[in-house]
This record gives sequence, C-alpha cells and structure tokens, in this order.
Amino acid sequence: MDPDPTLNFAQGETIYENTGVIEWTRFWKASVLTTFGFFPGFYVFEMYAAGGPPSLKWMSENWNWFDVPRQFQDGGGWDTESYRYCDDHEYMNMQYGGKRAMARPAHTFYCCTLMVLLQNMNLDYVSRMVYNKDKDIVFVYKPDGIWNEREYVYEMHHLEQMVPFAVTAIKNMSMQDDNGIVTVYDMNTRDNLKFYNDDKYWNLDIKDEFMGQTRNMWLGNFDNKRDGSIFSLTRAASKESALTIMKVDREL
Repeated sequence: MDPDPTLNFAQGETIYENTGVIEWTRFWKASVLTTFGFFPGFYVFEMYAAGGPPSLKWMSENWNWFDVPRQFQDGGGWDTESYRYCDDHEYMNMQYGGKRAMARPAHTFYCCTLMVLLQNMNLDYVSRMVYNKDKDIVFVYKPDGIWNEREYVYEMHHLEQMVPFAVTAIKNMSMQDDNGIVTVYDMNTRDNLKFYNDDKYWNLDIKDEFMGQTRNMWLGNFDNKRDGSIFSLTRAASKESALTIMKVDREL
C-alpha cells in the first residue's frame, strides 16, 4: 500500500535517544550465543560430516590433561581406542543408528531454536525516535534481527500508552518512576514501543507534547474518585432524584 502523498517524510526533531539499547541488546545476544551455542556449534561438523564425536584417546591427547580408561570406550580389550565412534556408518550399529535417529534431529532443532531466540530477543525497546516536520508521524529505530537496527514509521494518531487499571496504585506503577518503563502501543500494527522514562534520554522540550499525544484514551479518567469508568457517584442527588426520594419517603 502506497503512503498518502500528503505525508511529509522529512525528519524533524529527535524526541528520544538511548544508544545503550543497541549495545546491551547485542551484549546479551552475544552472551546467549556464547553460553548456549558454543558446544552445539563446535559439533556441527562432527554431527553431520564426520563419524561422530572424537575418540577418548584423541580427546585426551588434544584437550584434556587426564585420560579416560580405554575400557569405557572399547568394551575392555577389543583394541578400538584409536577409532572414532561409528566410522563404519553401519545403520545396524546401535551408536550410529541412535545418532541418526535422535542426536542429529535434536541438534538441528536446538540450533534452530537458538537462532529463533536470538532473532526475537529484542524486547521492543526503542533506541531512537524522531518526529517528521509536521509531527504527525514518527521514525522509530529498534533492534531487529540478530544484530541489526531497523527503522519503523508510525502515525501519531495510532499511538497510545497502555491504559492502566483503575486502581489507587497508579501512582506506584513503574511508568510513573523516573527510571521506569513507558510502553506505547500502536493500535494499527499492534507493535509495542518501550522507552526508559529517565529524562536524560528525552528531548525535554517536546517530551510532554509526545506524552500528551499518546494518552488520549485515559488521561484524566481517574482525576475524580467518584467518577469511574463503570460507576459514577455524585456528592448530592439531582433535583429529580431528590423529589423521587421525598415521594418514596411519604408513601412509606
């Protein structure tokens, strides 16, 4: 779908900028990949090209300072310690058959799951947001994919902050804290945008303007404790209600 030709896509003032979002997202992804992906990645060749994991003798000579007794590998004197596991690729071999039936599919599924995790662990945090010249759309930059940053375009009239529950604890919510998280929801694309509330990340000249534009659905709904979203109470009865009450009292 082509955009409206009247929209102005020239960038204007920067509303919000937090370069640490990209750095920390990449740090956590690198940590996850290093922690959970090193050994599966190391064994890719062994799983799919070679006959299997290295023999215990090869591992003791190249990796370890200790040696596992040969009988744990060759069954106690069959002189197979120099061979790698299942080099004959014999499907009747229990070890090779088990690796083809269970180890390889499990390894593939694990690696795919890890890649999907890295692809989606961006957590909707925003690194930068810029108005256009007319202030009716915003350009939002967020971590995307495994290692990238991507620009998204949102129309301002679609953006709303998450509506809080009508409770007396609104003042204690994290969105009210100086270092809390503000979540803005796009009602068109259903994307979430998360911002740190700390003033050091915001352009203070236009922060209140942006906040006011994204609180249209709920701002002021809880100013009066007697006027709720479901029930409304008034301090005094109206004239009609007062006359009805007096009539009922006389009849009783």
